[in-house]
Amino acid sequence: MEMGNPGDTRSVGQGILEVRVDYGPGYRIYYVRRGAIVILLCGGDKRTQQKDILRAQKLAEML
Repeated sequence: MEMGNPGDTRSVGQGILEVRVDYGPGYRIYYVRRGAIVILLCGGDKRTQQKDILRAQKLAEML
């Protein structure tokens, strides 16, 4: 990300992006961008993906 390459990323709505990490049980990291700033919201794995997306949405609302 630091070099401008976000990797395997997709939008999950409300401006939240999900990075899929190709390691272990399918780790995911959820974040938002505010200009040049990346704000990490939460993370999890494939097993908890839907719960993690809801958590990220709630956290993003508080920004």
